[in-house]
Amino acid sequence: MSLKKNVISNFILTASTFIFPLISLPYITRTLSTASIGQFFYIDSFTQYFILFSAIGIPYYGVREVAKLKFDRQRISQFVIELVIIQFALSFIFCGLFLTFPFFIKTLRASSDLIRIGCITIVSNAFLIEWFYQGIENFSYITVRSIVIKSLSVIMILFLVVNKNDSNIYYLILALTVLANAVLNFGNFIGKHYANFKFESKIFWHLRPLWILFSINISVSLYTLMDTIILGSMTNPVQVSYYNIPLKIVKLFFSVMGGIGLVFIPRMSSFFVDNDIKGIQNLMTKSISIVLLLGIPFFLVGFFFPEEILFVVSGKQYIHAKVALQILAIVPLIIGLNNVFGTQYLLAIGREKKILYATIFGFFGSLILNICLIPHYGFVGSSIACVLAELIVCIIIFKSAKDTIKINVDFNLLFLIIVSSIFALVFLLIFKNISNQILLMIFTGLCYVCSFGLFQIFIFKNGFINSIIKFRSR
Repeated sequence: MSLKKNVISNFILTASTFIFPLISLPYITRTLSTASIGQFFYIDSFTQYFILFSAIGIPYYGVREVAKLKFDRQRISQFVIELVIIQFALSFIFCGLFLTFPFFIKTLRASSDLIRIGCITIVSNAFLIEWFYQGIENFSYITVRSIVIKSLSVIMILFLVVNKNDSNIYYLILALTVLANAVLNFGNFIGKHYANFKFESKIFWHLRPLWILFSINISVSLYTLMDTIILGSMTNPVQVSYYNIPLKIVKLFFSVMGGIGLVFIPRMSSFFVDNDIKGIQNLMTKSISIVLLLGIPFFLVGFFFPEEILFVVSGKQYIHAKVALQILAIVPLIIGLNNVFGTQYLLAIGREKKILYATIFGFFGSLILNICLIPHYGFVGSSIACVLAELIVCIIIFKSAKDTIKINVDFNLLFLIIVSSIFALVFLLIFKNISNQILLMIFTGLCYVCSFGLFQIFIFKNGFINSIIKFRSR
């Protein structure tokens, strides 16, 4: 499949990752109490930690290595089975540890059911093997399967989560969604891609590269999830919900950019193997363009009009979190650029240690900032710490990438985005008092799209945008 078709397939997938939660999240925030949502986020932060611990870098390592082996079915089969064995064994161990937490951590004693549900998610992730399908660039299968499962999960949420204390049901539906994806993925791998091989255990051979990626994941997770745990430990579930609802909105939008970027990892690895420096530079420029195209408009709207976004997504009860959304709105842009220089480039060319050094600095920066800011500013302090930690990591990774390759930015596209965003913001300022917030958001989006299109056609005539419009297989 061509790179452009992969991008389009993954864009549909990541758009669904954005759209489906926009259906379920407003419903959940209006149905569950703020305390229930806060407790859910608190437990899920532990669950995500244990998923990262059990994965030990397998998702990124898997994509890179499968991309190199994609035409050798036997070697790929052995590689996949070995990584699944590693992750399953670790997930089993960490689930056992997680189940003991209520005996030692006072704030978790009332959440034993949520912890058991979280263990379903942890074990299911061992068989999810999304990295295999990304490595062979089969994004169309991932897209179709994901949309079907997500549609069913949203229907289940709308029909089964009906009371303010139904956080257990909501979390169980999310866990079953992961389990269903894992069963389909692993079953499809065995049925269509698996080839018999002579088993020669190389499990320990994988540990050295995985250890570096694991260290990166731990550092990243510590400064991206630790804020919720510190906030929950130092304040209360309501503060956690005021921080995590804006963060959830930001992460939903970032998932669109991050998902599209995954397409470039296997192709970047192939270019590196072929020593195609020009191909790598062109790919990086396109990826940066996608980040700018999506990240800048979101930042501007999120910064100037947080109340409208929170009202549409989560209702009036979370308007108090508007300052957090204003601060966090820039995160997709920062992380998007971070992924281009780090995950898509440095990781693909085997420079994982550079990413590790950056994430260690990010971790210590986040830890110090959270401890200093949360006692004084609560969820707002966590928001500031999150942005500054991501900025620290992005600057270090950018410098590391710049030392090894020339980085080109499409300034023509950048100016086009800025001018179009200004017109959309002017529209919002003029019609800001419209009572129907949903219509306001829709018409603002249409204003941006129309401005962007007109400036593109008559003034800027950007080559990257033209290549998207005039789609054709390479």
